Amino acid sequence: MRPILCLPANPRSVMNEEIRLDDIVNWYSEHLRGNHPKNLARFEADRKRDYEAAVAEAITFHVLSYRNVHPEVHEEAGTGGADFVCWASMNPFAKRTSQNEFIVEATAISQEAVTRRSGIPTEITGLGGGAIGLLTPNFWRKAQRKCEQLKQYRMPRVLSIVSSHVGASVLINSATAFWAFTSEEFFRHEIGKAEADPNRYADLKNSVFLELTADGKIVPRRKEISAILLIAVDGAASTVFGMLHPEPEYPFNVEFLPDVPFLHVANWPALDNRLRFLWAVAHPSGLNVRHHQLARQLVPNRSSA
Repeated sequence: MRPILCLPANPRSVMNEEIRLDDIVNWYSEHLRGNHPKNLARFEADRKRDYEAAVAEAITFHVLSYRNVHPEVHEEAGTGGADFVCWASMNPFAKRTSQNEFIVEATAISQEAVTRRSGIPTEITGLGGGAIGLLTPNFWRKAQRKCEQLKQYRMPRVLSIVSSHVGASVLINSATAFWAFTSEEFFRHEIGKAEADPNRYADLKNSVFLELTADGKIVPRRKEISAILLIAVDGAASTVFGMLHPEPEYPFNVEFLPDVPFLHVANWPALDNRLRFLWAVAHPSGLNVRHHQLARQLVPNRSSA
């Protein structure tokens, strides 16, 4: 059975009207003008051609800045390279070294793709509800397309997948992050057997990080990606969930982003094809970044640009 969605009559009414997506994109554009002017023309061209991609880049930059990992626009941004190089300062005396650097690439799932997959319209004009489709295949395709781009970097590589669709908060949460890791789960029951099978099963067909071999073994795939961030942009805030690759080429240290809940495999390599998942935080409700906090943070940048 597909998940059921119920939406308020006007979800946009709960937004912070003073801070719109355009404001966030404009702040990022101002940052480029003052700090990376060679990337400004490229970004503005992207903004006109693919607004959702521009939103993904701007939101990812602001979230990373808010978490103090010092994102720097990559010199080759727009020519095939990743969007940002970051370094984590885990204490006031930390210095940038090769041990605390990581790369981040931002990408968006378009409004049309979300609507086509989920069945949720881009605008909600009245009361409604019904079955929805999950974005698990979309996450799979985004990860697949970014492997070649990320593998050139000799450091942890993070892929940020962003949606600003009106249904983003329904489609990106702790449950859908789990299904992106495993594919949508199912139950089994042998006909005629009295005892119920308590186990949950998954074929890993749409798993971003795992797959089943022909002989039934669980093996890693897309080792080029160290971690994935799923970001739902919902009016006045963005909510972030993370997934850690169990066996990446370059492991990502969750202490770099300690407030982001990261889902990971607790018993890797898998024994008897049984997987146990844990979150890096006790209650994975997502890192909630209020957009007005970004506004306060970026005021000095705006005045100096």
